[in-house]
Amino acid sequence: MNPKSALASGLLTIALLGGCPNPSRSQLREQPAQPSAPALKSTSAPLSSISDPAPATRHPVTEGRLINSGLIIENFATRLGAKDLKWVASEVIEMGIFRYVPYLSYETSLGELNIYGDPQHPAGVEIGVYAGKDSTKEEIRNLMARLLQKAADRELVHGLSLEEDKLERDGLTFEVTPPTADDAFGGWWISIYDVSAIEAARASVAEMKAIAVEAPRSENAARTETKKPARKARKAGRSDRVYIKDYTNEDGTYVRPPL
Repeated sequence: MNPKSALASGLLTIALLGGCPNPSRSQLREQPAQPSAPALKSTSAPLSSISDPAPATRHPVTEGRLINSGLIIENFATRLGAKDLKWVASEVIEMGIFRYVPYLSYETSLGELNIYGDPQHPAGVEIGVYAGKDSTKEEIRNLMARLLQKAADRELVHGLSLEEDKLERDGLTFEVTPPTADDAFGGWWISIYDVSAIEAARASVAEMKAIAVEAPRSENAARTETKKPARKARKAGRSDRVYIKDYTNEDGTYVRPPL
């Protein structure tokens, strides 16, 4: 695959929303003072007539702490192999913290990147390898630090043990998962996520029917030939479902794109 087109495909997949400019403020014309109206006797309105304010949409704690998804993909490709970057079908994870959380997945020959939840407001991100020396793991830890915007967060990541670790800071969890963990399936992973946002990002049964499809046999066969462990496998074998590539999140619900 052409590296430029692969990277462009990854960036277009995310299709991030841009910031809205502040509206211009029109200068008000000074009005002449009006005579005061006579005071009226106030009466308390019944509680039933007062409508509750609409709840504010809660964005993940990752927002403002991690760089945006497009830049995450770009940094991953730059550091771990832009020439062979490719989007891969994301097998449904059926156990652990990321079970039934939709995500986008990208691979190079050196590692795998997963971005969880709403692509425009990710609940978490992780990078891992299935085999590699400590120097490779150090490179990935350094890469994860580069994805963070706050110095204190970057310092915490640099302090993570490469063997196994889990730390929390201001609503974010920073975790190193060893290959021996039940939900690692043979890979070594470093992840950053908002636990509450991950829970909220978990797809319902109805949503899973809309955005998960049966895994293509050809893809499963290709992965078997490379003898690469299934990151998203069930205990009894490989996952038989994958998330569609272009799922979106509309008002908190995962949907497939219109045909």
